[in-house]
Order: sequence, then structure tokens, then C-alpha cells
Amino acid sequence: MAKYHRPIRRTQAISPFGVGAIVDFPSESLMVAGLDAWKFSDESSLVPNDDRLASRLGVDGFQLPPQPPDRGVPGEFLPLVRFPRWHQCPRCKGVKPVPWNSPGPPKCDMPIKTLGGKPPCASLTERRRWRMVPLRFVVACEGGHIEDFPWPHWAHAKRGTDLGSAPLCDGPQLRLKTTGRAGLEGVLVECVTCGAKRSLVGASSPDGVPGHRCGGCRPWLGPNANVKNCGENPRLVQRGGSNTYFAQTSSSILIPPFSDAIRKIIDRKRVWGALSSGVNSDGNPDQIRVETIADQFNLDSVRLYEAVKLKLSGASLSSPEQSETEFRYAEYEVLSHGESREDSELVLRSRSASEYGAPVSDYFDRVITVEKLAETRALTGFSRISPPSASESLTDGMKKLAIRPKRWLPAVRVYGEGLFFTLRRDLVSEWAKHPAVVSRSQKMTDNASRVANERGTAPRDLAPAFFLLHALAHVLIRELSFSCGYGAASVRERIYCGTPEDPTKMLGILIYTAAGDAEGTLGGLTRQGRPGTLEGLVANALLSARWCASDPVCVESMGQGTDGLNCAACHACCLLPETSCEEGNRLLDRVMLIGSPSDGDAGFFSPWLERVVTSV
Repeated sequence: MAKYHRPIRRTQAISPFGVGAIVDFPSESLMVAGLDAWKFSDESSLVPNDDRLASRLGVDGFQLPPQPPDRGVPGEFLPLVRFPRWHQCPRCKGVKPVPWNSPGPPKCDMPIKTLGGKPPCASLTERRRWRMVPLRFVVACEGGHIEDFPWPHWAHAKRGTDLGSAPLCDGPQLRLKTTGRAGLEGVLVECVTCGAKRSLVGASSPDGVPGHRCGGCRPWLGPNANVKNCGENPRLVQRGGSNTYFAQTSSSILIPPFSDAIRKIIDRKRVWGALSSGVNSDGNPDQIRVETIADQFNLDSVRLYEAVKLKLSGASLSSPEQSETEFRYAEYEVLSHGESREDSELVLRSRSASEYGAPVSDYFDRVITVEKLAETRALTGFSRISPPSASESLTDGMKKLAIRPKRWLPAVRVYGEGLFFTLRRDLVSEWAKHPAVVSRSQKMTDNASRVANERGTAPRDLAPAFFLLHALAHVLIRELSFSCGYGAASVRERIYCGTPEDPTKMLGILIYTAAGDAEGTLGGLTRQGRPGTLEGLVANALLSARWCASDPVCVESMGQGTDGLNCAACHACCLLPETSCEEGNRLLDRVMLIGSPSDGDAGFFSPWLERVVTSV
């Protein structure tokens, strides 16, 4: 694997350019190599520990993506491999494969005459030869495998025959050209040697490339890492298409005791090694060692002793068997109570909804301004063709990242600010009983179950409150992008909702900005949570949601968007940039907020909206 000097930030190496992703640079396309090839120079590559998330994922810890050397500072390059391997010459239109570890884009040396009758590239001097560019078509399967399109076999095989059994001529020389016709019919691959040719018509079938079976190729893990007997029908995709790679990430908000400043000290490998090696027979830390380290770092020895004792006991940790709902409940408890320390990585300011005017005072329970938060984002896998399912096994995703199982995962620590809201339990419980609400939520749950069954994953059982919280988060983020100066792509959501058996156990939304290149933000988001400001923000968001440029088609829809998993939600009213939504812009319905002409009772905020509209 060669070392390439290319601009990829550390946060981008988690998403969207994680392991197995194709990165399009100005003159070439490369793929991020697997974790087996990642190298780290020193301990500075360690992510500050997030024991709760590490325990949830079943790993020992996290590593920052490699950082290139800079101005004498040691470092390592993020390893990349060359993919797609098939390249085309812009001059003669000839195509050929290049080595997976080629140090740079090759120059054409093919003996094919140009379409204009000029001399072939092979007759030119090295200086005058054209640099080849990667082809835009590849094939991938839902198992995560990806490979070059079978250009030679496609050109020589007859329609309806198996590509693998198609006989090739001696020394095939391929050329890819466009004929001017629309779509794939205008893309023609021909063999100059024998004259065989064929357009790409039919190659993009939803059932896969006709006559081709997946070879289980995993180029990000090297040339000898193919999986035998994949058996799936791979589909034709464009190398830069959105369905070529979906990063699967897991994140957590750092909460006490993990967010306390004192944890930064004891989470250091050397410090923790000294503290953990001096445990007494009763399992408690050695008092003398604790006091020595407390003096060294100017810490309170009593607090340090309690923190070490808590870490030794493993309290407050999660487990791989814990559901995502249970994992988030610990965060919800901390956020909803609004208690924090000034020296913590989580700084909260709590307010009662009674301090605000309508509609906040009518429907919200508490408003928490999160003046500082720290989030750990870890790459746990990826998928192709279809986004990863929320019910997909974490273990299955991690198997795609490396040949040999690792006890660590790539991750980044990002800092930011945010707003946290909780809704009134009594109002949500009463609203969820309306027949219109039950009917619409059941429709979206059925659609999600259908998609899960088609992909062979476990269906999710979602409470009506989830659709309410999700739609509310989206309209608020859209409104915030106009009022606080942050772009919508810079703001993220985190939904806290209980299970259908106990839907009101959690009823919260965290809207936050977490920038990977800065130690926090400028406070523009938290200012929106002040009394006298938040009311207008919520009111404008709800009033804007009443109308969509695609109405009445949008508001009457019972299945639109990706896989038909949205109801009344489209780009004109609810959808956000992909980086902002946890669900990939799915499972949305603004009717849950504002109702509709046919389902007025389905809107949680409909009574307030009726009063406002009537008074105007």
C-alpha cells in the first residue's frame, strides 16, 4: 500500500470516508484501507477514553485515524489502495487495469489507434503520454463486497449468457466510448482486437448485472482477502454514488463520571497503569499512590480516590447486549436533570418550561441549554447498496473493517453545544391514543418492517412518540439554520424515546453542533434556548411545517422517500442533510406535528396552531 499525500481530515476518516470508502480526488480515486494497515506513531493517537461506549461496542478502546507528519512532528499517513483498478485514457479511450498498489495514476501506453486516426499512445514519448483516469462504473453487493465491472467478459459475452463462461480472444484490447445516445445505451465497450462490442444496456438491473456473480472482493483489505461463495448478484453502481458506501457509526455523549475533568488524568495509560497496579487485597486503590499522583497533577486526593475506585468497579458501564434505548437512557437521565460541574466536559443549564411563553410552556416539560458537550464517534462498519439497519449486529459490521479482529476501533472526540428538550408525558400519552395517530404510526412501522424483512434484518418496533420527536427535531433544525447562523449540515439530532411498552420513559430531543476541528463553538445555539427567544423559534418552525411546496401531494402521502419510509415529509418541508439525521431522512411525518385536513387529531401541536390561526 502506497502512501498518498491527500487532504482527508481525521473526522472524515470516520464518516463519510471510513474504511472501504472510495475517495474521489481531482485526478484519481482511492479507497481507504482496512485497519490491519493502519499504523500509529505514538500515544497521541489515542482517543480520550469513553469507557461506556467501549464497553457497549465490546472493545478495549479507540484510536484516532493516523495523522500525517507536519513540520517535523512525527505521524503516519492514512493507508489507501487504488480502486477502481480499471482506468481509461482520455486520448485513445482505451481501458486497462492497473496494480492495486500503484504509486500514482498511470500514463497510457496502449497500442490502440485514436478514434481520429492519430498515432497510438504507445508511440508517444513518456512526456507526451496522457494520464489515465479511473472508470466510473463498479459493481457492489449488499454484503459489502465491491469489484471492478467485468469489462472484458461483458464485451465478449452474448446477451443472456453467463459472463464467467464467455470466451475471450487472444490479447484483448478494450476501448470505452460514448455514442451520443441517451443513458447506458450510449456507453459502448468494444474489443479492438476481435471487434466484439456491447453497450451497457441492461447492466444496471435491480436484480444485478446479468450473468455475473459476486466474487467476494474486498480490495480495502488487500488482493488476497476475497470471500469465497458470496453468491449474491452484484449491482452496477457509480464509484461516487451515494449508494456505494454507507458508514455505520456509533456515538455517545460523555456524561458523568466519564465527563469529569479528573477522568482525563486517570484515563492516561501510564497514570492508570500506576494506579491499577497498586490495588489492595480488598480491591480498593492504594491510598499512598493516589495521594502521590494527586500531588503530581494538583488534584483533590479524595475525588481522585473515588474516581479510581469507581473505574475499578466498572460501575456505570454498558455491555454489548444492551439495547440502544437502554444505552441512551443514562444520557437522558443526566441531561433531563440538568446537573453538571463547571470543570466537566458536560456543562448544562436547566430551566423549567414555566419560564417560557406559548407554545413552549404548553407542551414542553424542561429546556436544558447544553453549553458544552463532548461526543465520541466510532466507526463500527459500513454497508453498500442499502443503508445499515439500526438492528444490524455490531459484530457483523466490525468484521468488515479488518482481516484480523481488533480490540480497538477508529474514533474521534468532538466538542460542541446544544439544546435539550423534554415533552410533557401526560400530553404525549393522551395524544398517542388518537386513532389517527395509531393508524399513521402503524403504517410507518409496517413499512419499516417490510424493508427489514426484505434485507433479512430484525424489524424495529417504534412508539408513536418516536415519530413525533423525530419530526419535531427536523423542523427545529431547519428553523435554527436560519436563526443562529449554523448551516443545517453542522447541526445534528439525537432522539431519546422509550419503547412501545414504556413510550414515555424517555421523551427528549438533543439538538447540537459538534465540530471536529474546534474545541467547542461560539454559543449561537445555546442563545436560542433563552426565554423570549425559544418561543419564537418553536412557533416559526411549526408554522413553517404547516405548508409545503409539494402539498397536497406531500401531506397526503403514506409512503415516499427512501424505501417509502416517510409519510408527509419531503425535501421542501422536513428533510435535512444526511449528516444531521440519525435515521438517514427516514421515518418522518410532519402530520404528527401539525395534523392534516383529513387527520386533524394526529397533530400534537394542532390545538395551539388552531388558536394562533384563528386569532390572526
